[in-house]
Parts: sequence; structure tokens; C-alpha cells
Amino acid sequence: MIKQPNFISKSLSISCITVLLIFLGITAYLVSTLKGEIHSDNFTVSQAIAYGNKPSMIILLVLAFSILSYLIYYRGHNYLFLRLFMYLALCSFIITIVWVTTFYSKQDHYILASLIFILFVITIILNSYLLYNGLLVKTKIKKNILLIIPLLAILGLIGLGLTIINAIGDNVIQLFPSFENYLGIILSLSIYTMGFM
Repeated sequence: MIKQPNFISKSLSISCITVLLIFLGITAYLVSTLKGEIHSDNFTVSQAIAYGNKPSMIILLVLAFSILSYLIYYRGHNYLFLRLFMYLALCSFIITIVWVTTFYSKQDHYILASLIFILFVITIILNSYLLYNGLLVKTKIKKNILLIIPLLAILGLIGLGLTIINAIGDNVIQLFPSFENYLGIILSLSIYTMGFM
């Protein structure tokens, strides 16, 4: 049986989202923008991470995924070790992509990025499924939220796939970074539900 949300789970959820926002917004995007590497035609997460402050990004990533792992452990429920392993893998892959940029190896970078986004969507679906099954009181609003979040994640993954297929040569169409950030928002919503539902 999943532990029902309380002050601790809510605090862990908010803390994790805050650390992830600082990671992406300040140590990646802001630092890269100040270096003149982020422009309106190229604002991908990969570009931001490539030019961000690497030590700060790694510290924040490890902190965020540690909080997230503890939240998963605290709430409990099925597939605990699988879920913890997936978050460990996600953290490792994101840290790896800090160095495996498109300048280092485009093929390796895109393979790693694809794995990260697929794992994001799998964890979002699994979290929603387990929370849905663990609800003591299944209100219509809670059920709808836990059904909509995985659907939005799947749509984001499809959008990323389509923008990659439609990209011509080295040009990244502007929808691609939008879908990257969109999936980040959906992941944050999933983390929020893990603390509050």
C-alpha cells in the first residue's frame, strides 16, 4: 500500500522541483545565455547544458535525484527498486550528456538524449499508474490528472520524434527545444503528483 501524501512528501516534491528548476534555469540556460550561446533559433536543452556551469549542474542533479529517490522510497508501493534504478539511470545519463555534447559526437549525443526522454516518459507513466492504484479516495479530478499527465508525456515524446524526423541536416527546428522543455514541465507535474496525491 502506498503511503498517503503528507507534509513530508509535499516538501520533498516541492524541493525536488525547485532544485531541477535551478539546475535548468540558472546553471544551464542562464549561464549559457550570458556566454552568448543561447539564441532564439537554438535554445535546446542540449545547448544550454553544453555551455552551462558543469560542477553546479552535477551537484544540483545529484541533489534533485536524491530527493526524488527518497520521495519514491518514502511513498513506497510496487516496483520500488525498478523505479529507483530508473532514476539512478536517468541521473547518470544526464550527467553523461553534460560531456557527450553534439560537438563531441552527434550520434552518441542523440542516442543518449533519446534514452533520457524515453526513460522520462516511462517513469511518468509508471508513477501515474501507481499513484492511481494507491489512491484511497479516487475523485474525478485526481483520476483525470493521473490519466492526463501520461498522455501529455506520450504526446511530448511523439512531438520530439517528429521534430527530429523533420529536421533537415544540422538545422534544429524551433519546435524541438519547445518539446524538450514541455517534457520537463510534464516531469515536474509528475513529481508534484508524487508528493501531493
